[in-house]
Amino acid sequence: MSWSRTLRVRQLLRAQLEMGEEIALLFSDIRGFSTYAAEMGDRAAFRLTQLHEGILKDRISEYGILVKSLGDGVMAAFETPTSAIRAAVSIQQAFRERNAENPDDPIDVGIGIAAGTPVMTDIDFIGHSVNLAQRLSGQAKSGQILVPASLQAGTSLPERLHFIPMGERVLKGMGSELLAEVIWIREVARISDALDQITLILTEGGTIVVELAKDAKQEIRDAMEQLQRARAEEDGAFSAFLQRSIARFTKRLIGLPFSAFRITREQDASKLKFSLRGSTLSIDTTDGTFALKGVDPYEAQDFIERARELSASLQETAQSRFAGDS
Repeated sequence: MSWSRTLRVRQLLRAQLEMGEEIALLFSDIRGFSTYAAEMGDRAAFRLTQLHEGILKDRISEYGILVKSLGDGVMAAFETPTSAIRAAVSIQQAFRERNAENPDDPIDVGIGIAAGTPVMTDIDFIGHSVNLAQRLSGQAKSGQILVPASLQAGTSLPERLHFIPMGERVLKGMGSELLAEVIWIREVARISDALDQITLILTEGGTIVVELAKDAKQEIRDAMEQLQRARAEEDGAFSAFLQRSIARFTKRLIGLPFSAFRITREQDASKLKFSLRGSTLSIDTTDGTFALKGVDPYEAQDFIERARELSASLQETAQSRFAGDS
């Protein structure tokens, strides 16, 4: 975006706010960034942030302005929620395409959007809507675009996009908020684990898209280590034993399959093997096996059947086309 256009958009945003009209704020957040930095090093992490920001800049400039870079995310402002959503969809589509070309090195991004009348300074925006959009970006899984449910009423979506309710969620420091997701992938079915850490989306094209929640691995790992290091001489034998027991229980409760972070983000459903045992849905892929725990068995079985039916239908269509071409 040229400086003149950026200045013009800033002036329009300021004029809207002075008249008491709402603007839209967008935050993006890289999933798994802390773990990536720890495993790959600072230079690799820096290159990741540069690549992420470069992709976002190009898409944001079409609809609004980039306000600031946050290292593992960015903040942007738009005249309307519709413009913000258009930019968000363009961003997620770009990362989906990029990840398809680089399956061994995916970039996962969650996006949050909110509307309001924040205070506008020369270099920033300050207010509840800013904080809300940032919290939503942290709540969003990779590939997700989250908005407060209140945003739905006056927002018109481009063709083939729609909202789905996400229910009430607790946002850190902000209490409960009714949320909605902007659905931009042409999907047939979806299923999530009990803790909503992983969502599998069956697309119309016969692929399975894996969406991952914000990386809690480092926080969990740190908590585990602190509890495991509790020394009997300081806390008493029973206290230390109790803390170690809590650590083991918490690790089981979290149920986040760390191996899922190594799974290719979009794969051909016909090449995956699904198995359901009780409330655990296991998926065998070329990258390994991971499991969704605490799923509804009936929903999981329906998801498996739809995946198999769609794969068979697409295969039959492909064979018919091949026969026709021959």
